[in-house]
Amino acid sequence: MRWWHLQQLKSKNPRVRKDAVDKLASSSDDATAEHLKSALQDADAEVRAAAVRGVGQLRNPDFEPQLIAMLRDPVSDVREVAAEELKQAGTEAAQTGLLTALRDSASGVRWRAAQALDALKWQPNGPVEEAWRWTALGEFEKAALLGAVAVEPLSLAIKDGVYYKRQAALAALSMIGDARVVKPVLAALKDEDRNVRCTAIDALSMIGDASAVDPLITVLRDRDSQVRTGAVAALSKLGDVRAVAPLTRLLKDAHWEVRESAIRALGQFKDVQVVDSLAGALKDSDREVREAAVRALMEIGDPVAVEFLVPVLKDDQDSVRSLATTALRRLDRNWEKSPAAKRAIPELRAALKHKEYWVRQAAADALAKIGEMRPVEPSLAHLLDPGLMRRQNATEIFLRLLNDFDCDLRQAAAEALGRLGDQQAVPPLIAAMKDDSPWVSRSAAGSLNVLQWSPANDEDRALYELLLQN
Repeated sequence: MRWWHLQQLKSKNPRVRKDAVDKLASSSDDATAEHLKSALQDADAEVRAAAVRGVGQLRNPDFEPQLIAMLRDPVSDVREVAAEELKQAGTEAAQTGLLTALRDSASGVRWRAAQALDALKWQPNGPVEEAWRWTALGEFEKAALLGAVAVEPLSLAIKDGVYYKRQAALAALSMIGDARVVKPVLAALKDEDRNVRCTAIDALSMIGDASAVDPLITVLRDRDSQVRTGAVAALSKLGDVRAVAPLTRLLKDAHWEVRESAIRALGQFKDVQVVDSLAGALKDSDREVREAAVRALMEIGDPVAVEFLVPVLKDDQDSVRSLATTALRRLDRNWEKSPAAKRAIPELRAALKHKEYWVRQAAADALAKIGEMRPVEPSLAHLLDPGLMRRQNATEIFLRLLNDFDCDLRQAAAEALGRLGDQQAVPPLIAAMKDDSPWVSRSAAGSLNVLQWSPANDEDRALYELLLQN
């Protein structure tokens, strides 16, 4: 059948030619070997790779030059196969070819070449060759320990291969105290993988070179929020004032993590010009962002911030209010008597009608400190009753649970609100009658019945009566 396989080598279909090469490779006569050698020049890479395997299996030293030549094939897969097959050669020429392949542009080829050299009992001649060997094997830290000689091989390693290998190479490169590492690390800021970009940012932060400031500012516009957050941290560590304006623009970023990190960084710069911008962040929808804004204003230390911080004393989160209290005392020991505090009175008084109990209470406390809590607020006097405070607190907790993703918790909350007997639960319970869970909707109707609610329209009445019947 050899004649037929030889005919198939002339097929226009590369798959047919590859199959023919695989079949011919099982024969070891000289005539077949010559045909395999000719297939090394095939236009298709898979055919050439199959021919390399076939020639390698012959273990004929006369064909070694052809295998070494295939280390220069334009396709990396073919070069990998050639490096693998040269593992059995053992000649000086093979070692020389494989040593050159340690610097191949493809990580797979470099790894195969290093494996082949190890199989041939090759030993590096000096730290340069050793650095290339360790890098090719993926032992990046061992290469970095050799010092500046590892800069070139590690710089090559961050350009290809799986993302976690590129990350490891970047981390190792940042360990080397050589100015040449900055350029390849900066190039990695444009890597397609966000993990690699984050590692490059960390490396630049560790290196601490001022030339990284402008590229990192550009990264603040990266499509990935994690990368932007990392760039903020790096710029904060570098401490270059060129970053202040770009960081200020991030206070409107869509992701709270980015906004928080930008605020923290601005606090460390201590630039009074950003106080107004940070004041806007005190009203951010995210608690962590508001906390960061209070801390940043406290770090900057500009007394102007007192006017912005007084209204924060009515924040609905205790941690934010506590931080604001500390910040005000640091900025002005007598802030309660300041004109800024007086200007905040209207906003604090308006908060006395807030739907959240803790906001109302915090506003009352703040007004008391300023000396503006007057008897015209009798509705707050009864809040000093501990029992009533606990019931109101419980009511607010159950009202939040009405929107929980767990239907069992929603049902329990609906039932509990009826037993607590607070009329403020009526509107949320009306909405809960339309809950996706029939158990929640029925419980809501039952609690409304306990609260003696009367439907205001025919639609609510029909739904209410149906749920009570069920």
